[in-house]
Amino acid sequence: MTDAPLRIDLPPGVRKAVEKLARESGVTPEQFLASAAAEKVAILSDPKRYLQERAARADLTWFDQFMARKTGEPPSQDDQIPDAQQG
Repeated sequence: MTDAPLRIDLPPGVRKAVEKLARESGVTPEQFLASAAAEKVAILSDPKRYLQERAARADLTWFDQFMARKTGEPPSQDDQIPDAQQG
């Protein structure tokens, strides 16, 4: 393992988005990317634990209110789960 800098070439659109999101978050693009990489490593290293931690932080009251909202369009035909996949 080395402490040498890691050079990453990002597509222009991704770089622009990273810079914008970092600025909005009050961090440098490097800090933003380090945080994103750490999150990805945590997810891939132990997905079960990651999902359990996320579930523990879930606000089910908010979720139920969101799902019961009266605004918006009903699900489109593309949003329906075919009978063979339900279960």
